[in-house]
Amino acid sequence: MTRDLARALAEGLRDAGVTAIFGMPGGGPNLDMFMSAPDSALEFARAHSETAACMMAATHGRVTGGVGVAIVTRGPGFTNAVNGLAQATLDRYPLLLISDAVPRAQTDRVAHQRLDQVAVAAPVTKWSGVLGSAQPRETVAAALALAMTAPRGAVHLTFDSTQEGTVPPPPPVTIPASESDLHEARALVASARRPLIIVGVDSVAEAAIVRDSLASVNVPIMVTYEAAGVVPSSWPSYAGYFTGVAADRALLSEADLVIGVGLDPVEPMPGPWGEGATTLLLHSHAVETAYFTGAISLVGDYSSLLPASLGALTAQWSPPSEIPGVDTALMALPSPSVLRPQAVVAPVREACPTAIATVDAGAHMLVAMPLWRSEEPNTLLISNGLATMGFGLPAAIGAAVACPDRRVVCFTGDGGLGMVLSELELLARRRLNLTVVVYNDATLTLIKLKQAADQQGDTTVGYELTDFAKVGDAMGITGRIARTPQELRTAVEELDGGPGIIDCRVDSADYVDIITTARG
Repeated sequence: MTRDLARALAEGLRDAGVTAIFGMPGGGPNLDMFMSAPDSALEFARAHSETAACMMAATHGRVTGGVGVAIVTRGPGFTNAVNGLAQATLDRYPLLLISDAVPRAQTDRVAHQRLDQVAVAAPVTKWSGVLGSAQPRETVAAALALAMTAPRGAVHLTFDSTQEGTVPPPPPVTIPASESDLHEARALVASARRPLIIVGVDSVAEAAIVRDSLASVNVPIMVTYEAAGVVPSSWPSYAGYFTGVAADRALLSEADLVIGVGLDPVEPMPGPWGEGATTLLLHSHAVETAYFTGAISLVGDYSSLLPASLGALTAQWSPPSEIPGVDTALMALPSPSVLRPQAVVAPVREACPTAIATVDAGAHMLVAMPLWRSEEPNTLLISNGLATMGFGLPAAIGAAVACPDRRVVCFTGDGGLGMVLSELELLARRRLNLTVVVYNDATLTLIKLKQAADQQGDTTVGYELTDFAKVGDAMGITGRIARTPQELRTAVEELDGGPGIIDCRVDSADYVDIITTARG
């Protein structure tokens, strides 16, 4: 029964267009699932941890436009995947996780590794249920469809052939905005003299439609981290990132109308909203609006919603010259360092301008995000809704498996890389064209910047310096140390075509001015 269910699972995934699965082998049914994958032409990428496998899978799904699939074993295998589920759900990445479990038929007798995995997964997924003997292919198809339904996120299925199983619910019905609502929106847009547009994560799936709607507007357009590339950095209207921090408010305070296109409340940092301007949210599905004080929210298909509302836009204006871009302000900061954190990005971008880049959580993201030019969606990826460390490398692996003919660059810190260091072996095993760029200052720098004077100083946030170039060499990938921009540029050029790691020696002291500039 178990192998029959595993075969039905693999066939259901194949029939839905899934091409790869990620995971960690455990035992029993878990191995049956992996064994059935090749028969259905499913590629299996073997990771070293379950959280990393989920992040690889979710990123693979986002980059390919499908659903990422991860398979883990019961007990600790499943619980170790929980952070991966949370990342997918809060960052709006499509993921299906399948975990084996103590079979229902044995739960009265077997207590070893027995958990109510359906209940454990429920708070960090869109839905959690059981893949059982009744209609398994239909269950798989419904689970994949739910993961893809906006807002995208994680769905979990516990694999148990001794149960009939549970069927995921159908996607919720979206009630589009009424004609009177659209009339009100058009009136707001038409009367605005200084409208500001903020593009968010929900726009990524419909990036082509959103770009067409915004291509000819002559007002500032900001994007969230998750929507990087939906509006190209090269557009004259591009006005940088909106993250909800104080540095954004200089531009927001100039606006008399803020128009959110796919702007999700999970994206901004906690803090006050707006400067008295009216807020109009245009979204494909209903979202929470409490963060956006007094917002007017309209729901509908972007192909009709955006022309019906933004078609009334006639205003033209640009940000005042006294409000410099964050990228310009960062590069203007003085520093005695030979290799400033903000000087790491340009040599990499110049050497591989079409690369997909992933950025881990940490102080380095304050320079990597604003300084990496992004022209297409899904080419600059970061965990923003969950903001979890350890995302950068697994996400880069997922992108590299999805796009084997394209170079991938991972910007990470020494702290985040330490959490997933074992996954470097996967780079060596698969010979991925992936370059890991490590901001190495032996410090949890972003946490250090948040420390109060009485919170123990370096004893709380400091490490011994690790030679990541030697670690890379030991794990079968090419390692380099960069202490100058030229050494970095040379290393990036030499590593093209295969797996490599560049240990960039930076000084955490530089981040004091960086965080003030980037976040205000």
